[in-house]
Amino acid sequence: MNTSLFELFKIGIGPSSSHTVGPMRAALRFIKQAAATNSFPSTSRVQVELYGSLAHTGIGHGTDRAVLLGLSGLAPDSIDPASIDATIAAITSAGIIHLAGNHSVPFTASTDLRFQRDQMYPPGAEPETSHPNGMRFTAFDGSGAVIAREVFYSVGGGFILSAAELAPNPTEASLPPRSVPYPFSSAEQLLAVAEANYLSIADLILANEVALLDDPRIHRPKPTTSNNVCHPLAKPEDLLLAPPEDQVRHSILALWQAMQSCTERGIATEGILPGGLNVRRRAPRLHQRIQALD
Repeated sequence: MNTSLFELFKIGIGPSSSHTVGPMRAALRFIKQAAATNSFPSTSRVQVELYGSLAHTGIGHGTDRAVLLGLSGLAPDSIDPASIDATIAAITSAGIIHLAGNHSVPFTASTDLRFQRDQMYPPGAEPETSHPNGMRFTAFDGSGAVIAREVFYSVGGGFILSAAELAPNPTEASLPPRSVPYPFSSAEQLLAVAEANYLSIADLILANEVALLDDPRIHRPKPTTSNNVCHPLAKPEDLLLAPPEDQVRHSILALWQAMQSCTERGIATEGILPGGLNVRRRAPRLHQRIQALD
């Protein structure tokens, strides 16, 4: 097993990893790719098309909001949840979206964010090799010509793949296979490998995570001034200069702190959950009942 724990535990906005976090990551990746090309300044309009399950259940899962946030250059693991409503309201009221946070183009949800409910897969997709959570992003220049287009699939757990990456024979250059010092594929193997190397499970996993530090496919929580509680460095960015083990530990504690903050925010927030399903938040009342029992 060479899957990182940071791929199993991700910080992101809710309510769904596949319908919220994945689309937000796809939108962010598309706009970053566009920003890295010389054609980005020529972009005068973007259009996003949602297919399959994303088209049919996207409103309730906040897929539309996640896409707008991703196009704005925001990441699901670093965005301030308190800023989401204001960011979405600014886009819809002004009819303008700031791509990657700095390139402004007109944006009208009815034409630029389309729920293709009568079509399961993006155009040209083969059902046998596709996924029901498909998205197509297109950037146009001032004359309406396509200058960038990419299809992504949200394949679960916040993971995304481009159409080329999902294909049986990807045309894009693939990254080398992962290698960790203590591979295992079952709990039984994990115990045996740990015993054979005189390691605790925690030390074994830490060594594997250190080996994966340079893998660009793994997104780890980044240091911030508010969660830099696990290393005595003056500036969070200085953590990148710390020993690899400390970098891993910091990211683990950042996950823990995000969980704590999420719990505290849920307990303190009354009202209706976003998504249009009229579901009342339950955590505040449950917390009050538990306090009464105490």
